Order: sequence, then structure tokens, then C-alpha cells
Amino acid sequence: MKSRRNPFVYATLAGVTAFLAVSGAWKVIAQSQQAPVFRSKVDLVQLEVSVLDKNRKPIRGLTKSDFAVSEDGRSQEVAIFKAIDVPDPEPPPVAWMRDITPDVSTNEEKVTRLWVIAIDDALIPTNPWVIKSSRKIVEDIIDKFGPQDLATIVYTADSRKAQDFTNDRTKLRATLDHFNPGFATWTNGGNDNLRLPVDSDLHFMIGSVATVLNIVNTMKALPNERKGLIWVTPGVPLDSEVAMTPVKAPNPHDSNWDIVMGGQDAHIRLLQLTKEVFETARLANVPVYPIDPCGLGGLAAMVGGRKPGRAMDHILMTAANTGGHAIVNTNDFTPGIESIFDENKSFYLIGYYPTNGNADGTLRRLDVKVNRAGADVRTRSSYYAPTPGEAAPKNSAAQLATAVAAPIPVTDLPMRAAVAPFAIPGKGHLAAVTIALGVRQPVPESAATGRITVSTDLQVTAFTTEGDKKGSQRSIAKVVLRAGAKGDADYEALSRIDLPPGRYRLRLAAYHESAGKAGTVMADVLVPDFNRDSASMSGVIISATPGRPSAPRDLFKEIVPIVPTAQRAFGAKDQVTALFDLYQNAGRGVVPARVAIRITNSENATVVDESQTLGTDRFVRADSSQGSPASSQITGGSKSIPAVSSQPRPDLNAIAIRAAEFQYKLPMSRLTPGRFLLTFEVTIGEAVFRRDVLLEIRGD
Repeated sequence: MKSRRNPFVYATLAGVTAFLAVSGAWKVIAQSQQAPVFRSKVDLVQLEVSVLDKNRKPIRGLTKSDFAVSEDGRSQEVAIFKAIDVPDPEPPPVAWMRDITPDVSTNEEKVTRLWVIAIDDALIPTNPWVIKSSRKIVEDIIDKFGPQDLATIVYTADSRKAQDFTNDRTKLRATLDHFNPGFATWTNGGNDNLRLPVDSDLHFMIGSVATVLNIVNTMKALPNERKGLIWVTPGVPLDSEVAMTPVKAPNPHDSNWDIVMGGQDAHIRLLQLTKEVFETARLANVPVYPIDPCGLGGLAAMVGGRKPGRAMDHILMTAANTGGHAIVNTNDFTPGIESIFDENKSFYLIGYYPTNGNADGTLRRLDVKVNRAGADVRTRSSYYAPTPGEAAPKNSAAQLATAVAAPIPVTDLPMRAAVAPFAIPGKGHLAAVTIALGVRQPVPESAATGRITVSTDLQVTAFTTEGDKKGSQRSIAKVVLRAGAKGDADYEALSRIDLPPGRYRLRLAAYHESAGKAGTVMADVLVPDFNRDSASMSGVIISATPGRPSAPRDLFKEIVPIVPTAQRAFGAKDQVTALFDLYQNAGRGVVPARVAIRITNSENATVVDESQTLGTDRFVRADSSQGSPASSQITGGSKSIPAVSSQPRPDLNAIAIRAAEFQYKLPMSRLTPGRFLLTFEVTIGEAVFRRDVLLEIRGD
């Protein structure tokens, strides 16, 4: 048996932490994610409605007149109607477009469907075939996601393995590397009647169902159009007979009495949690799709000593009571997975202004019908009206806190973020994470008559993969817009957060007060131990001239001599530079480094293939004086600002590490319009590092 931490506490807490730890602020989710925000009346009520035929295929082609909506039995007039058809994902022309994670994160992608994959590592047995099939199931699900799908992977026992919401398939696949089931041993033969010893796996069963309940509770609050929960599980052997059997008065001579009572209490808790899952999923319109990785015969074919048939019953019951369907008793999971995505390809968005507009906090019952015989209509069954006085947070600090707490990107303010860690001179225990945050915001009407200054509040918060908050930095970017500016203003706010070595999820939030809009973007960063590792490499930053206005331009002067940008699309006449640092621990010896540079186009042809060697003499920090510090204020308009910000860079010779700076100017004349992969592969002794940057060259 594997060594685990306190399993009962850990498994039950996983219901909260495994899903919400990725946000690092789960305590405020309930308050921050109740959408929409109301004041004194009920605003537009929006419903996502699926209409399926008897074969669970979407019924397409319905119109507004085909739907009848009622609230608390009173007919409602449909004000908004839209049919949504999600296309199948198209395979990219070359593998790197699918497999390489972009070094820039964005909230600009439209999200149509929200998915959670819950992998039941608490209950999946350690049978090699089952482990292999579990991985294959999740890989096949990931392959079905399209560019407008946002997904997260959650584990029911070990929350440290969870992946935040992303549309990056590479990150989702990487989460599977940590799949390690075997918490439940499936060796106890109890629970066939009340007189047998309590089952040692009951706490894992409770933790598994509690995780599912917390997932659907959280999904209920997220304002997305289509949601689904795919639960890879062998099922939960819930014994309702044990839960419902009357227990006689305690016998003082029965030494097993406490054990018997504990077993019954556990099954009662399981029964209660299961009912709550059903009720919450129906309320939120979150169908649950259980997939049993045990294949033919299910759990009964893998383990013995109990009545594992109840596990299959629980799977079927969960699907039937939440609007999903189960994939069980098969070794070929592909048709079932395809059926899940087929029935979620087409749905309808319906909106109405309720005839009862009172903000009274009451539960409103919903009913949606279509004039098609035999159609199965699926939507949420009710909602709560707002309570009097509910209002959005008024100050920027509250807006930023609300945005940071959201477990999915807030998209009202379009944003792009590029982050890169660098060693800090004289601070070996910390690294500076440079952040270039591209923001697009509407230009105020007052800019038509004169130059104006607008402010955008920024907050950077770092969380570990377990959800522990490790640091937060707040700043204000002041932007000067020229007279006559109109439309949208594109600029870049620069920020920095210093962190110890580790893997982090950064939540970057911005609030534009005059527009009353907020946005968030999430970025993952791995901070190396620059001071202790024998060799290491920073992130790669990109700079462009002419570039977008940015501020404060001297923020990174002690770290890098150029101003980073989150831009990755450039004109043919732009001057584009990539920069990174290499580090070696002087106490372990300094050796030459080889840097290989490769640029690959969208036809997978190599456009650039060259290399350079950095001798040991390069591994010192030489002073740089490329210009004077730029102003920390941004000037908008067509005026270009040189992408240079520098002061003499501090020498790192006084500490253990030696650093070598590497700059590479892209050969723009050799790059035709299209998409490219820029790859740096660095070899220092036996250590090999690789950094990838996805670029686009425009025809202008």
C-alpha cells in the first residue's frame, strides 16, 4: 500500500482545494461570481438551452417562435435568441502549432464551452490496464477540445496535480504526467451488512463525491454559455441499505459498536452528497458524464471482496439525474467520448426580461418547452433573484479583488501577458518575474477635445500550484492620449513581482475606471533556482521598435536593457529583438555555452538554423550604457518611443552566479508574412534548455 498523508482529511478537503486552489481565493468565489450583478430589479435572464432528439443528437434549425419560456408558471417574452453551433477542431497544418505552448497568455479568445475533467485518483484502482485506459480517455477528450473550449483538470484526492482553466492542450496533457491513483485499496470486504468492520476506503468515496459537488457548485456561478463535467471514475459503491437500516440501541458489550456506527454514518453522508450533486447539477444545467475506465465488467472485474456492482449503479444514477449519459461496460471509449461532444455541438441562447422584476431574493422556477414531439429540453431549472441593494464593487481595489478571485479569465478588458523570470543582482534567494501586460481599452469621449490622462489599476498575484498565495503587487499605469484619439487605445503596462524558486500561477488583473471595465489573464511561470543550480536560463523577452506605448519604461533597468512587449505580431519593417540570460554557479565551475537558433515556418520548413558559442569570458555581468532612462509615463498616438531603457547594469561578480546576456535580432527580411516558431536551444555542459516563441509577421 502506498504511503499517503492523512487520507480522510485530504480526500474530503480535495472537494474544495482541488478545484478552487487554482484561483487561490476560493473563499470569495461565492460572492464574486454571482452573475449578473443586480441593483434594484431583475435584469435580463439568460438561459443556455440544449434540445436533443431520442438519440441524444442536437435538434438544429429551431427559431425563436419554437420556444416557450415560463417563470413561476407565468409566460415570458423571449427578447434575445441565438443559435450556437460549435465547429469541430481543425488539425493544424504542422505539429508545432498544436504542441507548442504560446509564451503569451491572453483573455481575448472567445469561450463557448466550459469543461471540467475530474479524474478520480481517489478511487481508480492501480490495475495497469485501468491506469492506461484512464490516460487514454483523458487524452482523447483533450483532442476533442476546440479553440473556443476552456477546460480544467481536477483530481479528487491530490489537489496538487490540478490544472487551471486553459485552452492550451499541451498544459492539459502535461497534467496527466502526475496521474498516480491508488488511494483506495479495494481490499476491505466490509459493508455487506452492518455487523462487518467499517470499510477503510469510505473516506475516499466521500472525498470523491464531495469533489464533484464542489465542482458543480462552482460551475453554477460561472457565466459561461455551455458547461459540462466529465468524471473519469470507477464509480462509488454507495450502499443505501446500510444508510437506511435502523440500528438497535448500543450494546455496551459490543466492542465493534463505534465501527458499525461509523460505517453507517459514512454511507448516510455519501447518500446526502450524492443527492446534493443531482440537485445542484440540475439547477445549474451542468450535465455529468461519468466514464468508467475499468472497461468490460466495470469495477467488479478488477476487485473483489465487496459488492462492486453498486459502483456501476452509482455511475448510471449520476448520469441519469444530471442530464448526462454514462460510458460504461466497454473497452472502446471513443464512440462514447464522441457522443459527449456531439450533443454539445449545438444549443440555443435565450434571454428574457422577467415580468416579476422585483429584487426580492426569491427562488424563481423556470420551464422551457419547444414545439417538437419527443424533444428533450435541457436548461437550468431555476435561479435566485437578487436581494435588495446588491451592487457591483465601487472602488478599484474591490474590482481588482473580485477579478483576481474569478477562476476563469474576466474578458471585459482585452489583455495579453508575457512573463519571464530573471535573476536579481545580489538577491540569490529571489528572482524577478518581468511582466509585459498589453491592454486594449476604449478612448474616453473627452479625448476628442484635448490631451487627457487615464489611469489603469493593475494587480499581480502569485499562487503556488496548491493555491497558496505567495505575493501580490499593485500599481497604476498612467496613459496620456493625444487630442483627437478615438476608438481603442493599445498600450502596455509593465509590472514585476519577485518570487523564490518554484512553479507559480500568476493572476494578472486590470481595472479601467473611466470605462468601468475589468479584465484578468492567467500565466504560468517556472522560476529556476538561479543561485543554486549549476546552470540555468531565464525566460525570453521580446522587444520591438517602433513599439506600443509602455510604462514605466525604467522598471526593469537593473534586470534587462530593453523594454519587453507582449506583442507577437510584427510588421516586416519592425526591428524585433529577443533577449535572455544564461547563468552558471561559479562555485561549480564555468564552461562555454552553445546557443542554437532555429526559425520554422507554417509549412514546417526551417528558415533560420544557426548557432553561437558563448565563451567563459561572457559569463560576467558587464556594465551597459545604451541610453538614458525613459519617462515612466506613456504618450499615445503615432509617435514612436524607442524600445530602449537602460542604466549601468549591476555586476553579479560579487555573488555566486555568473550571467551572460544573449540578444538576437530577428532577420525580418528573411521572414515572409505568416506564422513562425522561434526556438532557442542552449547547452551548458550536460544541461540543455529550450525556449519557444510563437510569432506572426504581417504583410505591412
